[in-house]
Amino acid sequence: MASSVSPGNLPSDLGAELDTVLRSSPLLALLGIELDAWEPGSARLHLSPAPQHANLGSAVHGGILFALADAAFEVACNGYGRVCVALETACHYSSAAPLGESLVAEATEVSRSRRTASYRMEVRGEEGGLRSWYMALAYRTDRWHLGEERWPEAWRLRH
Repeated sequence: MASSVSPGNLPSDLGAELDTVLRSSPLLALLGIELDAWEPGSARLHLSPAPQHANLGSAVHGGILFALADAAFEVACNGYGRVCVALETACHYSSAAPLGESLVAEATEVSRSRRTASYRMEVRGEEGGLRSWYMALAYRTDRWHLGEERWPEAWRLRH
């Protein structure tokens, strides 16, 4: 995955504009999540947990882990320019995430058709320990970020 966006995978200047759209999620700002890198079908985000992210056991709340993974899923599946929404998500918590540990979420496309796409997301600690993993299914709508007319027909038919 590239260090930001991989514009070679996207038509013309749409990559930079889509990057702005993907980074504008209010959830990212609310929780302090940073978008590190993305390209169509994959994304990497990180979070440095703060005290307000804690559960009653003083570890990172499972809802925060889920939100971080879900944000990676959102970027990965919307990274083709098509508006996508979640249909289903399955979650497995593997180990507690200490509050002082930075977390990285990565989403990777497993399969994609015209209407649906499957993704695997993992949240790992800074030392690489698996904290949680997820499988998600996205519905790929007929709407396009930035307007359908801006995307070349060949791109729309393939993606």
